[in-house]
Amino acid sequence: MGLRGSIRAYIDRPVLLFTITSDEPVSDPARVRFPRFTELPRNLHHFSYANEAFAPASFALEENGTPWLLYDVQGDAAVLSPVANFMIASMWGNGRTEIASGLNKRVAPLPAGFTHTTIMAMGRGVNATWDAWGSALTTLVGARRPANDADVGLRYLGYWTDNGAQYYYDYDRQKGYAGTLEELVRRYRDEGIPIRYLQLDSWWYYKTLTEPTGKTGAPKNPALPQGEWNRYGGLLKYEAHPALFRDGLAAFQKRVGLPLIAHNRWIDPASPYRERYRISGLAAVDPGWWQEIIAYLASANGVTYEQDWLNVMYEHSPELGRSFGAGNAFTDGMADAAREKGLTLQYSMALPRHFLQGARYDNLTTIRVSGDRFERSKWDTFLYASRLASALGIWPWSDVFMSAEADNLLLATLSGGMVGVGDRIGAENRENLLRAVRPDGVIVKPDTSLVPIDAMYTAGSKRPMIAAAHTDHGTLRSAYVFSYNRGSKAADASFTPAQLGVPREAYVYAARNRTARRLQPGEAFSFTLAPDGTAYFVVVPVPRAGITLIGDEDKFVPDGRKRIAALEDEPDRLIVTVNFAPQERSVRLFGYAPQRPTVAAQTGSLGELEFEPDSGRFEVTVSPGPQQLLEGPGKDPVGQATVTLGSAQ
Repeated sequence: MGLRGSIRAYIDRPVLLFTITSDEPVSDPARVRFPRFTELPRNLHHFSYANEAFAPASFALEENGTPWLLYDVQGDAAVLSPVANFMIASMWGNGRTEIASGLNKRVAPLPAGFTHTTIMAMGRGVNATWDAWGSALTTLVGARRPANDADVGLRYLGYWTDNGAQYYYDYDRQKGYAGTLEELVRRYRDEGIPIRYLQLDSWWYYKTLTEPTGKTGAPKNPALPQGEWNRYGGLLKYEAHPALFRDGLAAFQKRVGLPLIAHNRWIDPASPYRERYRISGLAAVDPGWWQEIIAYLASANGVTYEQDWLNVMYEHSPELGRSFGAGNAFTDGMADAAREKGLTLQYSMALPRHFLQGARYDNLTTIRVSGDRFERSKWDTFLYASRLASALGIWPWSDVFMSAEADNLLLATLSGGMVGVGDRIGAENRENLLRAVRPDGVIVKPDTSLVPIDAMYTAGSKRPMIAAAHTDHGTLRSAYVFSYNRGSKAADASFTPAQLGVPREAYVYAARNRTARRLQPGEAFSFTLAPDGTAYFVVVPVPRAGITLIGDEDKFVPDGRKRIAALEDEPDRLIVTVNFAPQERSVRLFGYAPQRPTVAAQTGSLGELEFEPDSGRFEVTVSPGPQQLLEGPGKDPVGQATVTLGSAQ
């Protein structure tokens, strides 16, 4: 084989690119491995993602299309991964005698001129290195990372009907499927629960009884009428079944008055689509097929297309993992058709390679990072896979839960991604939901996703988990810390503000008991967790004026940008801009100061400031001015107030 290799280093970032090019056809591409390290430092820790649905974390080096993380106890780290050909790429080696980057074992022969590139990012700190790797990779593939309010699903509270939800392959027998969901939407409006979209899972379209293995299954819900919708096999036709939606999907959407997020699965061998389009295994590699189904969804005000069963499609469509062209045709066709119609994408049951491949697409906004029906047993998987997604600029989605489950709701909010519930009619918890969202349904969330802090990569699996997200208001970084016990006995845990990226003196606010403690950046905050215990803290730096605003006392993320639109840190005052939903007449802000601060309204109005000298806690009610503005890409109307908190002279 005539192969040429090159190594590129960058002046402005700790990144290396390894490129190998074939000058002549390659008959055995699996032998193409570059770089290939055979002498390695001792005592390195290993971390990667398993070749399974939702990319579960592995504290070992898995040989698949995953990035590999290598790190030591001092926190020096490196991430190595493909930066091209993601659908046919693989990492190889055991981390002791070999580390190599190459291609899948059964890749088809490659033409002369084929190029494969690998990236290595290095840094101090595991999370900082993940971020450096992801930023470099998305830059190299030319992607624009979506904001955390980039589409309807990211901006607003939604209702889900997927596995684990009340109305997953089930409905009120007196109302029918469409009637049940129409009644749910009416009730939520009457109750002031501001859902802004509706997700339709696999129950709504035509399917067979044939499983991916070829085995014939049974009706999904034997208690309901049998029909081509009440099945759990492959897709026959991507259209609403008339037994459920007599007048079609678009007519149903108009009745509920909500945009739709719609699910899809693999294409069945018996599907008539195969007569008109090129289908490889279980996956469409024909752009015409993607254009047809996305156009159908768009005609019913579908805003996001959810591609599920990605792991099964890859496993049962061999060409996707053997041919450079087929893998890209599958995912490019999906992304291009959605972009043409203004839809965004969500991946579900993704393998690690799908995370990397998905980073190529600006309109892939969300990805599932844990199994069906979010619950405590899935929290670890959710957090570690969120690290992979967020490094690549994709927002993680926990999956559905119920509104009474405060910890699940909190974790979804802190993910920076979607918040969606699946309660039965009458079981919804409005009070909990309004801790995550404003009355207009806008999610008040962090800037970043909740991920394990660096110390978790060397802690044992039975030690308490500590995960954090943050919001940056200029130079002021607020961190949000969620911790839970993973052992069978009570356990102590601790963190410092510096570990969270807060490099200055800060208040640690314990949200569960409404107390705060002021700490130096390197000073430890310690707490104890019961065997099933959880804890939540908000860590806010002390501004130059000494007046620390925590934010809205009624929100999980009290100073998220959809509530606290801006903070200006001046030497003698803190200027706070507050956004309000149209329905809101006031918001109660709180914080801490050594002495009673002064407060004045530049716009809007204020109640009387209350101050507790012993704790230093202050509270003040703020109301918006008469002018309404338009907020963010959703152009949501908001009221606004700007207030000044000053040091008493």
